[in-house]
Amino acid sequence: AHGGRILLFLLGSSNSVAACAKHFTGDGGTVRGINENNTIASYPELFHVHIKPYLDAVAMGVSTVMVSYSSWNGVKMHANPYLLTRVLKQEIGFQ
Repeated sequence: AHGGRILLFLLGSSNSVAACAKHFTGDGGTVRGINENNTIASYPELFHVHIKPYLDAVAMGVSTVMVSYSSWNGVKMHANPYLLTRVLKQEIGFQ
């Protein structure tokens, strides 16, 4: 259904723009502020400080979400099905 719009964007249509919300999630709360480091936080703290902005981004139709290279409590974000599948996709509704 959206194939034509995606194709136009890829071809560089002058009236198409894709927004990307990044870096999901906890990227700004890593230990000592080191890039790609570990964010140590409870889920409520992670949600209220780092996840809440994604609620608005998804509700406003953001096209893509870039996952953080950091970890949450020792688990790399790219390998975190709870935050990526359950929270981002199922609870927040990102498709």
